[in-house]
Amino acid sequence: MEKNLSLSLVLFLVLFAVLPFSAGAAEEENYLKYTSSGNVFGGGNDIKIDQDIQGDLVLVGSVLEINGNVMDDFIGAGGELIVNGDVSGNIMAFGGSIRINGNVGGDLVSAGGKIILSEDSTVEGDILLAGGEVTLNGIINGDGLVSAGALQTGENFKLKGDLELEAENYPADLKEDVGGNLNIKPTTREQKQYAGGVEGFNIFFFIIKLLASLALGFILVYIFPGFISELAEIVRDSALKAGLVGFLLLIFVPVLSIILLITFFGWSLSILLILLFALAALIATVPIKLLAGKMIYARVFKKEAGRMIYYLTGAVLFAILYEIPFLGGLIQFIALLAGLGTLGIWLSNNANPEG
Repeated sequence: MEKNLSLSLVLFLVLFAVLPFSAGAAEEENYLKYTSSGNVFGGGNDIKIDQDIQGDLVLVGSVLEINGNVMDDFIGAGGELIVNGDVSGNIMAFGGSIRINGNVGGDLVSAGGKIILSEDSTVEGDILLAGGEVTLNGIINGDGLVSAGALQTGENFKLKGDLELEAENYPADLKEDVGGNLNIKPTTREQKQYAGGVEGFNIFFFIIKLLASLALGFILVYIFPGFISELAEIVRDSALKAGLVGFLLLIFVPVLSIILLITFFGWSLSILLILLFALAALIATVPIKLLAGKMIYARVFKKEAGRMIYYLTGAVLFAILYEIPFLGGLIQFIALLAGLGTLGIWLSNNANPEG
């Protein structure tokens, strides 16, 4: 459950990381973009959607009101979100006040000051909720993971799966409405304040790492635009080959460096090889991120942008992906292998231009 919801959260962050660039001209006016595949992207002040949406609906604004039905996922962020229609896929909603009045065909992921699941709602999948005040008065057919200052339940509330709850206040008879296992971790205000401090500390380092990645990438893309673009094309055309070459380089270069290091005349060459390999590892993922940003713009927004925007989009995407427990480390390792392999292929092609 947590893995699927984490991936959904990543999708939300990625889409909103790139959304401001496509809606930059909107300023204070509402902006809605309808794609040929039935998806709708938008941003603005007060947005009301009365018609049915055939694909995904992605919105950001101060007040969002969804009265029509959404055939795929709804992703929204704002001061106040009200979902009156049915959503066939997942809902990912983040804001000050969130109210779900319709049915949800997938999972419900939400974080905000106040979250309400009304008495007329049914969630077919799981719920992952984090809020100051959470009110549940609908039916959840899956599992639940809830973190709240206070949890309130209504007469119609039923959760058929397991519930993990972390809350300061909750109903005494909660077990009667939970069909599976109930695991409650009581919290105090002091514990929440401490947890908030730790989270802020992690966010600080996340921002520092992202800024370092952006600084390095912007410099390389600005100074060597042709070189970085050529590397990105190699990744796009030969991703699997690049990964395999990167894996071989990751094994061969350190072994060769150790062999040279223990020889009398090879130690200086070993140090040079180690430094060059470290430099290659440092810049290896830059073309990967550039390509990822370009693909997002081509497939999601179906438009073109500049290299800097492509790289910014890709860098934010990978920075978020790296934060996923376990999976993030694997993604980082694969990106490193592909990047090293791409550099190896580029060097081989330029050493033998006719080959």
